[in-house]
Amino acid sequence: MEIIPIIILGTIALFIYFLPTIIASGRNSTATFLIFLINLFGGWTIALWIFVFIWAFCAKKN
Repeated sequence: MEIIPIIILGTIALFIYFLPTIIASGRNSTATFLIFLINLFGGWTIALWIFVFIWAFCAKKN
C-alpha cells in the first residue's frame, strides 16, 4: 500500500504550494485573484512563491 503515503504527501505539497492563495483568500484580500494566478503559473519558482507569500500578508483587505 504505497499509494496512501503518496496521496498524503501530494495533498500536503499542494496545500503548501497554494498557501499564499489560501492566506489571501482567508484575509479577504483585494488581490486574491492576482495572487492566485501568479501562484498558479509562477509559484514553482521559489522567488515568486516567496513574493506572493509576502504579498498575501501585505495586500489590502476588502
